Amino acid sequence: MAVIKDIKISGADASVSTFGRHSLADGLPAFDWPNSGFRFRFKGNGVILSFKTFKTPYTFYVLVKVDGKRQRFALSTGDEKIIIEGLADKEHSLELIKITEGDERIVFAGADIFGKAPAIMPAEEKPYPLKIEFLGDSLTAGYGNLAPATEKLFHTFEQDSTRAYAYICASLLGADAHYECISGQGIYQNCNGVKSNEIPSFFTHASRETKEPWDFSSWTPDVVVINAGTNDYCGKVTDENFTNAAADFLRLIRSKYPKALIIWAYGMTQKLAFPAIKTAIAEVNDPSVRLLALESMYDKKDELGGNGHPNVKSHKRVGRFVADYIKKELGL
Repeated sequence: MAVIKDIKISGADASVSTFGRHSLADGLPAFDWPNSGFRFRFKGNGVILSFKTFKTPYTFYVLVKVDGKRQRFALSTGDEKIIIEGLADKEHSLELIKITEGDERIVFAGADIFGKAPAIMPAEEKPYPLKIEFLGDSLTAGYGNLAPATEKLFHTFEQDSTRAYAYICASLLGADAHYECISGQGIYQNCNGVKSNEIPSFFTHASRETKEPWDFSSWTPDVVVINAGTNDYCGKVTDENFTNAAADFLRLIRSKYPKALIIWAYGMTQKLAFPAIKTAIAEVNDPSVRLLALESMYDKKDELGGNGHPNVKSHKRVGRFVADYIKKELGL
């Protein structure tokens, strides 16, 4: 019987490939935005993933795909180990995706790989036809999309950002995508009427925890999709304040991405911001800025999830709609 051996790799190993907007913590890849994570290939019959300790009021959830097979794991301290075992002793692909929100970062410390002749190999980087950046609030993050319509509170176990419209849209287009989104946040103010870390502010951050600046030269999207305005109007914003903030935000995005198609998609839950968004777009007068009206979940059957948010059925419909619109606009 062959002796089972193991090798250890660091999260900073060159064979570990990261995706989504992320940052570094002591040289290790750190993830706090939804749908960010890492991937690598290995040879062996098992792997143990390790993380740095963190403190959070919420339990985080991550999706781990091994050879495309999905498993969901909870992390609440970072001291947990994710163990994948019983694999055939051969080459495998592994991908970890953060699928819930939280201010604190998940820092990937490294992995132990087991097998007769364990090895780590670079992830296979497939070519992407386009890059998309999604900016927004709970609708982009997938708040409550797994919850029943009767749920009135936020629970991370009822959230899966890979089943929200943005991730679905990117998947349908085969796109490389970044997702900067925080539930409750707006363009001028947040849902509680308070001005703090609004979407235009955190758009410039590499990490929502540290608020360190993002290097915009490191990744440039072909398309930017904004889905925002709902929280501003929940917080009783004035049309004038929202219009001015929205126009400034569009100018900020254009300054970072001179050639990107910018789409303001709105209407999944309410329609109050439509006039102000239209005014802001007219004021900016940019031929590559579009307003995409979305049908509300309230106009459809069985699309209500937790705490007045859309469920997965609603997200699938909107994801397909936005993907089709992007294909048409870009002539794909």
